[in-house]
Amino acid sequence: MAEILYELDVKAIFFVNGQLLDTPENQEILQKMYAMGHTIGNHTMNHPDLSTISDDEQRKQIVGLNDLIEEIIGERPRFFRAPFGKNTDTSREIMVEEGMQWMNWSYGYDWVAEYMEAEALAKIMVEPDPPGLLRNGANLLIHDREFTRDALKAIVEGIREKGFEFVDPALIK
Repeated sequence: MAEILYELDVKAIFFVNGQLLDTPENQEILQKMYAMGHTIGNHTMNHPDLSTISDDEQRKQIVGLNDLIEEIIGERPRFFRAPFGKNTDTSREIMVEEGMQWMNWSYGYDWVAEYMEAEALAKIMVEPDPPGLLRNGANLLIHDREFTRDALKAIVEGIREKGFEFVDPALIK
């Protein structure tokens, strides 16, 4: 997906889980994504619902992944997205301490059964329901699934045809 976006001149934030960075091969993939100009974001070590774990464990999940990502790419993540979009007072405090920016999404559909196919997903991402979701500043949520990868080019082209452009995450304030 990073390569497809790179070819389409779109830079994205890839929110990663630390459990997926447990091999040299996966760490090399992360380095390549970063070298393509994509931003690497923190999505916790192993994707827990932060509202169900202790403050200490939340710190390990977030700061531990920041440390690991920095070790791999040489830069600490700027953006944090809580699993399931569920932040806590503790996760917010950690973001402040770490100088991070909270990020959530405007819409996404790739976990809904009827959109787990490339053509259907591309159509709903370009023509979301309700229609006002695709607007300036919208933050689209997609996951690294085969059908999502197969829909990616059509999503980017369809959104561009509607007159929207993609913002380099480095420009987000």
